[in-house]
Amino acid sequence: MSNPAFIVDGQMEKKIIQSLCPSSPVRILNRNGKDVSYDVAGKYASSLIRLLKHNYPIIIVFDRENRSDPSATIATSLHDAIIGYGIQNVDILIGVPDRMIENWLLADISSINMYYGLNPCICQINFEGTNGKSKLRSIIGNSTYSETQDGPAMFSLCSVNNLYSNSSSFKSFCNIIKTINCTWLSEFNLKMPS
Repeated sequence: MSNPAFIVDGQMEKKIIQSLCPSSPVRILNRNGKDVSYDVAGKYASSLIRLLKHNYPIIIVFDRENRSDPSATIATSLHDAIIGYGIQNVDILIGVPDRMIENWLLADISSINMYYGLNPCICQINFEGTNGKSKLRSIIGNSTYSETQDGPAMFSLCSVNNLYSNSSSFKSFCNIIKTINCTWLSEFNLKMPS
């Protein structure tokens, strides 16, 4: 039986995880952005992993931001940096939203339509690799968007199937975490494509 712990980019991601997996510890990396090297992020992540040594696996959500590397390369580079700081025999699962967690929200535009009561409803398009925050703000128009309030509330409305179908970075992440004992994921596991 797994007892996962999470290392995430910021407060919004932390609140999402606390809502979806309330018994799992969540730590904030506080080391991201296009100018933060994988080595620096790996050093801080390895320190947090040592503190979470009784948890398995360690799940890291690390935004691509404005990096030129693709999400898969970022995940591999961060993993290698963590291993370089002496972390051994720890199952580390890394998801990299392309470019930020808002891009995963935008992969289920129906949740945004529902949350903000948009009329007419916005149609689903591929938002992967765009500035998710800017796109979200342009969609909701005059409505306000609070990362720490609205983001987690919208994410709880999202369908795993829609996120999986409309975001290649979420699909990659979901494929590595779908065996984790998670109520949110298990509701959709039978319908989730393999």
